[in-house]
Amino acid sequence: MPELQVNKAVAVCFLEAAKLTLEHLGAHRLELSQSTVEAPKEMTRMYGNARRLRDYLQRCVSAYQDVVKLDLTDDDASLMVACCRRSVEAIDKRLTGAALSPDETQWLMKNRKVLSDWAVSIAAAPLIELPLRGLMPAPSEHVRALTMRIQNKVHGEVTTRKQFRPPQTSGYGQSQGITSFGEALTSQGAVNPTATGGVPHGSVPPASAPPSHFPPGSLPPEQVAHQPSLAPLVDPKRIKDPRLRSLAAIDLQSLERCHACGDFRLATVLLASIVESATLDHAIPRRAEFGLSGGPETWKLHEVVLEAMGEAAQPKDRALAFHLFASRNLLLPATQMVTPAVITVASFERLHEFATRALHELGFGAPTSATLPPGFLSSDDMLY
Repeated sequence: MPELQVNKAVAVCFLEAAKLTLEHLGAHRLELSQSTVEAPKEMTRMYGNARRLRDYLQRCVSAYQDVVKLDLTDDDASLMVACCRRSVEAIDKRLTGAALSPDETQWLMKNRKVLSDWAVSIAAAPLIELPLRGLMPAPSEHVRALTMRIQNKVHGEVTTRKQFRPPQTSGYGQSQGITSFGEALTSQGAVNPTATGGVPHGSVPPASAPPSHFPPGSLPPEQVAHQPSLAPLVDPKRIKDPRLRSLAAIDLQSLERCHACGDFRLATVLLASIVESATLDHAIPRRAEFGLSGGPETWKLHEVVLEAMGEAAQPKDRALAFHLFASRNLLLPATQMVTPAVITVASFERLHEFATRALHELGFGAPTSATLPPGFLSSDDMLY
C-alpha cells in the first residue's frame, strides 16, 4: 500500500480505534480462557497484529510533526479498516446511550465521520472481519451506511455489478478443490433438465418439448404421486437439548411434506437444518474435544460434522458437507442473484444419503443405506 500522509488528528483517531479493538480482542480472549475453551489460532494471530499496529501508530503519533507518515502493509491497512468500523460502532453505541453534553456529542460525531471517510479511503480487498460480537443488537444506520460504502468501494456499485452469472464454486470451495453440484452433474451428463420438470436458469428448452412452468428443484403434479416415501432420517428423542429436539421434530415433518410435494429446494434447506441440530447437540458438550470456541453460530459446521464422523468420513463427503450447510443460501435472493444455484432430484438424493450416514455415525439412530427407499443412490453409485 502506498505511504499515507495524514494530519496528527487523523493519526490519533487511528490510534484510538486500534486501542479499542485491541481491548475488545483481549477481553474476548480472556472470556474464552475462563470458559476452559482454547482461543482459536486466528484470534491469537489477530490480537498480535492489532497490538503491533497499535504500537506502530503510537510511535508515529509521538513524533513532533503536524503531518504523520504511515507506511502500512496491505494486511495492516485491512486491519485498520476493521478497527475503524469497530470504533464507529462503539461511537454509535455511546451516542445512543446516556445523555451527553453538546460538545461531547459534536466531538464524537466528528470522529465518526473522520473514521468512516478514511476507512472507505484505504479499504481494499480482502476485507477483514473481526471475530467479535456486535456491540448493539442490530447494526446502526451509520454502521450499515459505512459497510455499504466500503462494499461499493471494494466490489463496485450495486447497479454496475453483474447481476447474473453461471453457478460456480465459492472461494472456499475452489481453495479446497471442491466441485459444485452444477459442474459435477453437467460434466458427468447426469442432468436431464426436462426430467425434473424444468430447465436451468438461462437455458432454452428443446424445440420438441413444450415450455415448463415448474421451477428447477420441483416436480410437476403428475410425477409427485409417484414419489417414493422418504426413509426415516433421525430419531428426535435421541437429541438431548430440548430446543434442538423440538426444532428437529418440526423440520422432520416439514421435510416429509416438501419431499412428498416434490419441492427439493426447500427439502434441501430442511435437511441441512436437521443435520445442524444433531451436529450441535453432539458438539456442544464436546467443545474442548473439537477445539471449538465462541458461539455455535460462528462454528464451521461442515468441518465439525466431518470431524465427528472420524474415519467413517469419505473424501467425497467434504464436498457434500460443504454444499449441505451452504444450502441456506437458497433462501437468500441477494446471494442467488450473484451465484444462482439449482437443486435437482439427483443432488438432493446425494445430500440425503450423506445426511443419513452422518447422523448414523453421530449416534442418532439413522438407518443405513440398505434401508433407503428405491430410487435413492447408494454411496457406491454416486457421481462426482
